[in-house]
Amino acid sequence: MIYDRLRAIYEKYGNKAVYPPLFIFFFVLHLLGGLGMAYPAVDPNELSVIAVADFFVGRSWTGVMVSVDYFYGFLQGLIYVPAVLMFNDPNMQYKAMIVINALMISFVPIIAYYIAFRMRTGKIWKCLITAFAAGGFCCYFAHSKFAWTETVSIVLPWVIIWLVFRTSECRNKGTRFIMSLLTGFVCGVSFGAHTRLIAVAAALIIALILERVFFGKKVMNLAAFFGSLIMSSLLVFQISRWLQRDLWCAEDPSLLKNTLSSFISGFVENISNDGYERIIQTLFSQFYYYTVTTWGLGAISFCLFAAILSACIRHKAKKEPQTYEADISVFAFFSVLSVIFTIVFSTLYRFPSDGYGTYQDTMMFGRFIDGVVPFALVFVLIMLFTHSISVNKILGAAVVLGIIYTSFIFTAVPVILECNSTRIAPVLGMYPLRIGAASRELLNFDSLFLTMSMTFCVMGILLVVISCTKKYRSIIISTLMTAITVYSLVFISAVYLPICQKESVDKNMSAVEISKSVYDQAGAPAVTAYNISRHDALMLQFLNRNIAVKVTYDIESVPENSFLVVRKNEDVSALERSRTPFLLVSESGDLRLYAYGERASAYLVSQDIKEDELETERDTLMPEKTTAATENTPPPAVTTIPLTETTTTERTPVITTYTLPSVITLPADSLDEDDEWAEIE
Repeated sequence: MIYDRLRAIYEKYGNKAVYPPLFIFFFVLHLLGGLGMAYPAVDPNELSVIAVADFFVGRSWTGVMVSVDYFYGFLQGLIYVPAVLMFNDPNMQYKAMIVINALMISFVPIIAYYIAFRMRTGKIWKCLITAFAAGGFCCYFAHSKFAWTETVSIVLPWVIIWLVFRTSECRNKGTRFIMSLLTGFVCGVSFGAHTRLIAVAAALIIALILERVFFGKKVMNLAAFFGSLIMSSLLVFQISRWLQRDLWCAEDPSLLKNTLSSFISGFVENISNDGYERIIQTLFSQFYYYTVTTWGLGAISFCLFAAILSACIRHKAKKEPQTYEADISVFAFFSVLSVIFTIVFSTLYRFPSDGYGTYQDTMMFGRFIDGVVPFALVFVLIMLFTHSISVNKILGAAVVLGIIYTSFIFTAVPVILECNSTRIAPVLGMYPLRIGAASRELLNFDSLFLTMSMTFCVMGILLVVISCTKKYRSIIISTLMTAITVYSLVFISAVYLPICQKESVDKNMSAVEISKSVYDQAGAPAVTAYNISRHDALMLQFLNRNIAVKVTYDIESVPENSFLVVRKNEDVSALERSRTPFLLVSESGDLRLYAYGERASAYLVSQDIKEDELETERDTLMPEKTTAATENTPPPAVTTIPLTETTTTERTPVITTYTLPSVITLPADSLDEDDEWAEIE
C-alpha cells in the first residue's frame, strides 16, 4: 500500500519528489550530530575562519592574528558572514555556523543521487544507496561539525562535477557558454577554500581532455571554462593577498604556511634534506590511509579506472566504438584522478612537516583525502550497478592492496611506531576499522594490521558474493555498504563526537570564565594577551568582538590602560612594582586577568565594582603583594578614583598603538602544527 503510493508520487513528480526528503533526512542527521558542539576547539583552524568572517563585516582581529602562521583561505569565512550578522552572542554564532555546515553538506547526497541516476543505474533504491554511501561517509559527518574550512572544501568538488554534467545537458550554445563560465568560476573560486582543490581542478581538466580525445565530444565550451577559471583564480589570489596583508599582517605570503608561495619557496630545500625518503614513506602512508578508509573499495576503483582507460585507448587505436559511455568514463577519470592527485598534493605538502617523526598522523594525514574519498565509492557502486564487477577485478584489487600494504609496512611503519603521539582528526577514517581498540591508544602494529585485515575481509566477502550469485549481487553488496556506512556513523556519533564535545568545553573553560570580567562593549579597555597559548588569545577575541585583543611576548611592551591576561605562573613582577595601578580582577584555570593602568581601573569602578573590593580580592589571591618587592623599592602608589556622577560607561578608551611584527615566535606551549585536538600521548 505504502509502496504503491510512493511509486505513484514518483511517477507523477519524478526525482523532484526524492530530493526534498533526502535533503531533509541528512540535514536533520547532521544537525543532531553538530548541536552538541559548544565552542571552537581546533586551533587555529576554526578561529582563523571566524576571524575572516568578522573581517568581512568590519571587525579586525589584527592584534591577535599575528600569532597565527597558517593561512586557511577565506571562502568558508565568507559563507559564515550571515551567522556573524544575525547573532551577537558568540555561542549562538558558533551554533549558527554548524547549522550552515549542515545545510551545505546535505547537498552531497543530492548530487550523488543525481549522478547515479544519470549513469542509468536503473532502480531508485540503487541511487538512494549510492547517495547514502556518499552523504553518510563518516569523515563528512565528523569534519562538518567544526567551523573550519573542511565543509566548503568537501562540497565544492561535488558542485563542480554536478555543473559539468548539467552543462553537458545544455543543447543551446548560449546556455552552454554561460554554464561553462559558471563551472570555471566555481573551479577558480574553490582555491579560496583550500589550495588542495587545485588537485580537483587538475583532475577535471584532464577528464575533459580525455573525453575530447576518446569520444570526440566537448562537454563544455573550453574557451569560456578556462577564461573564467583564470579570472576567478586571479580574483582569489587578490583577496587572499589582501587578507594575508591586512588580517594576518604578513607582507610576504611565503612567511605563512598553507600558501603556494611558502610551498614553492621551500620545496627545493625540503627535498634536498632527506626529502626523497620522506616522500616515499608519506606517499605509501597516504595510499594506505585511502584504501583502509574505503574498506578496500579504493583498490577496486583503481582496477576499474585502469580497465576503462585501457578500453578507451584500445578502441581509439582500432577506431572501434567505445565500450563505456562518455558520462561514466568522465566520472571515472574525474573521481579516481581527484583521489590520486590529492594524494600526491598531500604527500608533497606533508613530507617536510615539523611533526615528522613526532606525530603518527603526519605521514598518514588523511584529512585532505577525506573530501574526495566518496567519489571513488560512488564510482565503484555505479560500476557495480551498471556494468557489474568481475572476479578478476576483485582479485586485482587484492593484489593492489597487497602491494600498497607491503610497501607501507617496510617504508613507513617503522617511523610511525617510533612516534610518541598522534591526533585523531587527521586519520579519522581509519578509526572505525580498529574494532576493539581504545580510541585514545597510540597506533601500534596490531592496530595497523587489523585495519588492513578488515579490508581483505571485505574483499573476501565481495569475491564470494560475485562468484556465487548474480541475481542478488547488487542487493547483497548494497546491504554490505549500508551496514559499513551505518556502523561508521554510529562510531563517530558514539565515540569521536562526544570526545570533541567534552574537549571543546574543557579547552575553553579558562578563557570563557575570564571573558566574563572583560566587558565586551564599546568603550571597554583593550585586552593584552601576554605569553599565553595561541588558542586562549584567539578565544578571548572570539568572545569579545567589540574590543581589541593584542598579543605580545615582551613584558616591556604591555600597553597601559588595558586588561592584561597572563598565565598564573607568569612573572609579572615588573608590572607589580611599577607605580601604575595593577589590580587583579579574576582568575580561572591557568589564567589571570589584571586591570593595568589608571583608566582600566577607572573603567572597573564605572561598572559599579568598588575599588576596595578589588583590593580585597587582590590581597586574598596575591598575599605576596602586601610586602614590598625589595627594601629599596617604594610600594606602588595607590590612586583612588572616586565614583562621581561624571563617571559613565561611555568613557572614551585610550588607544595604545605599537608596531606588530609580520611573523612572531610562538610560545612554548603552542603547537607548531595545525594543533589538531583530541591529541593522544
